[in-house]
This record gives sequence, structure tokens and C-alpha cells, in this order.
Amino acid sequence: MQLLSASTPAGVFTQTDNHSNVAERVRGEFREMPGLTLTLAQAGKLWSLDADTCSEVLSHLVAAGFLSRRSDGSFCRATALN
Repeated sequence: MQLLSASTPAGVFTQTDNHSNVAERVRGEFREMPGLTLTLAQAGKLWSLDADTCSEVLSHLVAAGFLSRRSDGSFCRATALN
């Protein structure tokens, strides 16, 4: 498993990052940017993730109650809907 280092550009993950590390980074991004709403494609592009990995991570965060999926298919912090 390769962890992000200081030399890794912000928002970029390698294919060897495990989902737990990626999920924590995604949580951090949503915490740092209130109101952030992303489609699956936008999230994948932002974090340089393949579609399957991105979908798995975002689905995990929805199941955990951290993110919500809006009617248009985009993802936002669950608290942002209130």
C-alpha cells in the first residue's frame, strides 16, 4: 500500500491507495469545502480515480451517512441537504 506523501499533488491518488485512505481524503475535501456537490465523473476527475473505485468510495460514504446522493445523481455532504 502506498500512502500519499508530501510530494503527491493534492487531490491525486494512485491506484495502490486503499479505499479507506481515499475515503478519508474525500471526507476531508467535503469538510473543507461546504456546499461541495460533485457528479461521479467530476469526483473521479478531481481525485484521479477510475470510475469503479470512485463509485465504490462514494457509495461507501453514502452508506455511512456522510454523503447523500441528490436526485440529479450528484453527491454532497449529508448535512448540506438540511
